[in-house]
Amino acid sequence: MRYIVTFFWAFLLTQMVNFILNSLAGGGPLNVYSGILLAVIISLTVFILDVIMKDDSKAVQDEH
Repeated sequence: MRYIVTFFWAFLLTQMVNFILNSLAGGGPLNVYSGILLAVIISLTVFILDVIMKDDSKAVQDEH
């Protein structure tokens, strides 16, 4: 469930940033796909960092 929520917030926030930057650039046609691509990249980065952080914390707990 947390992965779905992470993607939802990444999608929502990147679409807002995409809209604002598009408006500042002159307000041409909005490219939704660039926001979706950025949301996927952000979500994958968060998932990978989550896996990396969990492995390190388990190793520390096993040593004690």
